[in-house]
Amino acid sequence: MKLNLYDALQQPSKIIENLNQADIATLALVLSYITSDLSYIKTIRPFVKGAFDYSVDVPKDLSNEIIINLYKELKNKINKNNNLININNIEDKYLSQLMSVGVGTEVPNEYISMMKEELNFDSNSERDSYIEDIKNYNVKPSVIIIGSGLCGILAGIKLSKAKIPFTILEKNDSIGGTWYENTYPGCGVDTPNHVYAYSFEPSYEWEEFYSKRDSIYKYLKHCVNKYNLKDHIKFNTTVESIKYDEKLNKWKTCIKYDDKKSILESNIVISAVGQLNKPSLPDIKGIENFNNPIIHTAKWDKNYNFNNKNIALIGTGASGMQVAPELAKMTENLTIFQRTPHWIIYNPNYHRKLTEGKKWVLENIPYYARWYRLQLFWGFCDGIHESLCKDPNWNFPDRSINQTNDRFRSNMVRHIESLIGSNKELLNKVIPNYPPYGKRMLMDNNWFDMLNKNNVELITDKINYITSNGIVTNKNTYNFDAIVTATGFNASKMIWPIKVIGKKGINLEDYWEKDNPRANVGITVPNFPNFFMMYGPNTNLAHGGSIVFHGECQIRYILGCINLLLENNHMSMDCKTDAYEMYNSKLDEQHSQMVWTHHKVDSWYRNKSGRVTTNSPWRLVDYWNFTKEPRKNDYIFY
Repeated sequence: MKLNLYDALQQPSKIIENLNQADIATLALVLSYITSDLSYIKTIRPFVKGAFDYSVDVPKDLSNEIIINLYKELKNKINKNNNLININNIEDKYLSQLMSVGVGTEVPNEYISMMKEELNFDSNSERDSYIEDIKNYNVKPSVIIIGSGLCGILAGIKLSKAKIPFTILEKNDSIGGTWYENTYPGCGVDTPNHVYAYSFEPSYEWEEFYSKRDSIYKYLKHCVNKYNLKDHIKFNTTVESIKYDEKLNKWKTCIKYDDKKSILESNIVISAVGQLNKPSLPDIKGIENFNNPIIHTAKWDKNYNFNNKNIALIGTGASGMQVAPELAKMTENLTIFQRTPHWIIYNPNYHRKLTEGKKWVLENIPYYARWYRLQLFWGFCDGIHESLCKDPNWNFPDRSINQTNDRFRSNMVRHIESLIGSNKELLNKVIPNYPPYGKRMLMDNNWFDMLNKNNVELITDKINYITSNGIVTNKNTYNFDAIVTATGFNASKMIWPIKVIGKKGINLEDYWEKDNPRANVGITVPNFPNFFMMYGPNTNLAHGGSIVFHGECQIRYILGCINLLLENNHMSMDCKTDAYEMYNSKLDEQHSQMVWTHHKVDSWYRNKSGRVTTNSPWRLVDYWNFTKEPRKNDYIFY
């Protein structure tokens, strides 16, 4: 049986044992917050450096002092009902100091409002601002959500709280989206899972700092059950098209269920299909001729026996980084075909598990989980944004884009060299020639240790074509029992293959010129009234951070749009072309200053013409401000 906090406080030795397993910097933030005494954070300030690991080393006597004082304060302030009493709200100017010490660097004042909302100390977040009773309004909204992945579930939860009728359409037989579909060995999250969770629904069940697929999927199922979403979801339902009826001011969604087609009507459609949901096979000549299995990581064959087989792996991005070390444990030979190397960063927490003591602290010590989440939030987000911006006066623009970016490069090269050793041939293969963060940054999943194994070979020769038995490069011929493709997704084909027809019969795919998706704040598009996107164009976070945060920003904006419709008794709202063009012009200008448009970088972030269509170039505080509420002047109402 788990001890609650009040009972634990009656056992000093036990609670102090648990506190000793927590991060002392985070405990100091809690102590300062509940006492309004800044002396504690002043003592801890010199030791907090951030960003991946806040388990800082401090003198033992200081650590003991913080823990003992925290225990005493909690003993005095926790009543038998487990409630914290006699707490004074700390002033913003002091809260800013706590934030700055907590993340190891100065947090500008412009972040205070966003950070306070993220901390959400009173569990009454401003992200939940709804019309109190939709029955009082003539317009009766109905919403169709396409997809029950992370964003679709989030949209369902928020619409349910707002008492707005909705239906979620899901093509699979289960919720989860990418976390249901991707089951390859090693599949997991490369964002700390304590920020890869809804801000209003923290989990205390995580066993690791970076959870594997099963844990994330379990968390999403928990959310669906807790918020009673299952009755709102139509499973095994494929959306073939959605078409706007201008006479009715409604969307008609053509669905296919059990081989039968039907039409659903709604005022509003929210696309929550995301960007990473359509597997992309490599465009290699002859691939259709291979007689043995070709297995994409996103369509894993659980029945295939990899033991003692000769396996090819094409692709060395995020999925390849996770699956390759697992394949190396099973196969007789693993041959990895790499087109371009990726920057790989060492993270001490990536393979660590949470101790029982730390899990208990996260669940029971008031405000600890909130402060810990904030530390991770900063360290993995805006704390590194500046290092991704080009310095026009930088002396080494071929290898990096500014001084901090160059320091990141040097640190990663040292890490690689420490593991590869004196093998110059292999070093030349694995050290990229483009700046860090130009492509998706990867966490070291024992990648370089794996490359040193006798049964693993890294090939950088160009693949010419695939035969019935294997792969032919410009230097050699290889035979394989199976080919595994870790080649990602058709990210620029957003919403495809669903056909979206707006006003005047305009096809969204044509409007986007096939591979150039754009949207106002990543959410709305002219000529497609009441059609909203989550995880839409230019909302992917490639500079760290959690898509959950962006999702919460987007659904708040969408709910703000619904509020505008209700308050003004309108049926529809359509994004103005001027607002759409102005936003995207500013976005493209910002991208021109970012690492993803560096002349040596070619990635799935960019379309065929070189425009970045997937990533957000903004700091999180910028996007938070953009989406805090919709600008009425950006829309036409009718």
